[in-house]
Amino acid sequence: MMIKPALRQLIPAAPQHWSQLPHGHWLRQQVSQALAPHCSKIFGYHLARVGALAADLTLPELRVKHQFSINSQAPAEVITDLHHWPFAEHSLDAVLLVNQLEFDTDPHQLLREATHSLIADGYLLVVGMNPISPALLTGIWPGRIDSYPWNGRYFTRARVSDWLSLLNYQLIASEYIAPSLLIDALPNPSAGLTRINRLLPQLGSMYVLVARKRQYPLTVVRQRRALKTNHSATLPVASSHGVGLD
Repeated sequence: MMIKPALRQLIPAAPQHWSQLPHGHWLRQQVSQALAPHCSKIFGYHLARVGALAADLTLPELRVKHQFSINSQAPAEVITDLHHWPFAEHSLDAVLLVNQLEFDTDPHQLLREATHSLIADGYLLVVGMNPISPALLTGIWPGRIDSYPWNGRYFTRARVSDWLSLLNYQLIASEYIAPSLLIDALPNPSAGLTRINRLLPQLGSMYVLVARKRQYPLTVVRQRRALKTNHSATLPVASSHGVGLD
């Protein structure tokens, strides 16, 4: 199966309110609960909440002193091109992205900007829609394909994890959340899916990734096998002219 390129010229704007999503308030609670145990481990001085949905999350466990919203349009505390952040390199302790990759013309560049601004060992938290969820099928119904969240582009959790790996992130946590068909007419968002989700968590309508930026690639460096002592006489020796070992 051919993977569609992530770069696009045109894409709908990201949702500005949780109410624009089916069962939006319930989804917001699900995301907050999933992030809570990870937020309690994040410390520092500056955290950027990218997009309106991230800005509207209630995360009392976060102990970062200065939390601010960043977006390409108002309302936001920092309004900027999300492909060219105005922050210095290594200036942020954490970045939170909620449903932003699905509505960005160049999600790779968005992740690169976050990486550039993060300190070494800084946290990147990514929340996205799950393309293998049954909720994706409900978007095929007439009149729904052009509404949130189905009008965005779905990226699998594995694909986004690969992007983070290429940017030298270490994945700390990865999980599916919010089992739901995302049908407003259903009074219970997770009706009939809670028990199934325990067996197949991959059916959750959203996923959460928590990663830490590492300064150097996380590759295993194998030590050279020690040379046998009886071969020591044949080893090259630095000359008096300062030529190093070959």
